[in-house]
Parts: sequence; structure tokens; C-alpha cells
Amino acid sequence: MAENEKVQSIETQTNKERATPRKPDGILTKKINGKTFVTEIYFDRKSKDTFQDKLLKVVQSERKE
Repeated sequence: MAENEKVQSIETQTNKERATPRKPDGILTKKINGKTFVTEIYFDRKSKDTFQDKLLKVVQSERKE
């Protein structure tokens, strides 16, 4: 099912969206055991969820594990 969703999201992108790379909405840098990890964050601009909503979901899922 995840593959099907991925194909649909790719199909809904316009040629212009595919051609022009977008700047990340945020960048996280974390150093662990001498290795530096740089993570670029992209948010769906059409989403109705706020950053706070998304962060709350992450925190709640971490508590369950």
C-alpha cells in the first residue's frame, strides 16, 4: 500500500515541481559517536497539520515504544 501511495504522490507532482529543487523547511544537525548527521526536513505545504501537531504525534509514538 505504501508503494501505491508513493506512486500517486509522484504522479500528482507537476513537471515544474520535479524540475526545481525546493529548499528544506528546516535542517537538523546531530553529532553521534564522531559522525555528523545532517537531516533536511520538508513539510507538505497543503497539509492542515501544524508543526506542533506533527511534533506531538512523534512524542506520543516515542512514549508507546
